[in-house]
Amino acid sequence: MFQLTILILAVGFLVYQLCTLYKSNKQNSINPILQNITAIDSKFQWQNQTPLKIRPFVGKTNFNPSMGIKKISHIPNEWLLIEDTYLKCTSLKQQSLNSNPNQTMYICNDPSSINALKEFYDLVFEFYIKRYPQYFIYNKSLNEVTNAINGFKFKLNTKHLTPKQMLINLGSNMEEDFILMLKPQDSKNKSEEEYILKSTIVGFPAGFDASELFNKPISFIHNPVPQYTQRLKPSMNKFFNNLSKKDLWIRFNWSIQTHSNYFTLSNHGRIGDKPPEKLKRNEIDFKNGCFLRCERQILFRLPKSNAIIMTTRTYLTSLFQIKKEGLSKDLIFGIRSLPDDLAFYKKRHVWDDAVIEYLSREEDKEEQLEKP
Repeated sequence: MFQLTILILAVGFLVYQLCTLYKSNKQNSINPILQNITAIDSKFQWQNQTPLKIRPFVGKTNFNPSMGIKKISHIPNEWLLIEDTYLKCTSLKQQSLNSNPNQTMYICNDPSSINALKEFYDLVFEFYIKRYPQYFIYNKSLNEVTNAINGFKFKLNTKHLTPKQMLINLGSNMEEDFILMLKPQDSKNKSEEEYILKSTIVGFPAGFDASELFNKPISFIHNPVPQYTQRLKPSMNKFFNNLSKKDLWIRFNWSIQTHSNYFTLSNHGRIGDKPPEKLKRNEIDFKNGCFLRCERQILFRLPKSNAIIMTTRTYLTSLFQIKKEGLSKDLIFGIRSLPDDLAFYKKRHVWDDAVIEYLSREEDKEEQLEKP
């Protein structure tokens, strides 16, 4: 009887240990982003959501390149946003994917990259379904999600999707672009190896041809960025290696562009390029054709694949609006304070005089009348 009791206790303890291990593994495999997601208010209307005012130049005194990163793990609801630009931008993104597939979509054809993409795909759409249930309507019997804003319908289960179809579905529903990075699988020294771009949607490039960066390491991707090797590379590699699976991080950047295109391969200056002619103020439409271009970048690690994801949301704000907000002096200071190499990279020499003249001058009667 005593031996039977011991056996029962031993079996019970083993079952308990297995259950605990299973529960622990299950929890570790769930992306922390999803654990605290709450549904948006039922009265939420996407058409009425004014875009965030991203103004990274305000309050800064040093404009050298830096990571400038901040943890936002406590507000996972703010990862993927739906604002009044959503329909316009997802429509533009679909056009961009259709017109330039070789420059905007990529997946490395190996199991680890494809599995990481599946993990990211599941995360994105579980987030949307939890956060915006009135706009992402899931039909379980059909394994289908309907986007009630742009009308796009797609399969949810990745078992029924090719990698290309996953990319199309992501690009057609996310206003954000993304890059997915992994360490080399055969690496002997993981801490020394750089992350490599293994998959991406870059529907809104800001001045580079993404196809030149596919399956390339981080240092190659950032080679054109001024001061990367001296200032950014050590801190960036350390950050990536130490990035926890439970954290979300955010950073911003900004530039000026004298056109309204989200998709552009010409915003950056490159050594050896023929210098473009300097623009005059009367050659620029500051209300509809000259913009502060900002990127809202969010970084995190996927728990199963260990891939690092960066999602990038692009904001275009006319300089007419920046002036109305009373930020002319701040922007002028930022423009003038750019280091020479970063200024060349942002093509400041093309538009600086015209932009500063516009921001500095007294408002004319037309602008006064249009103020609220």
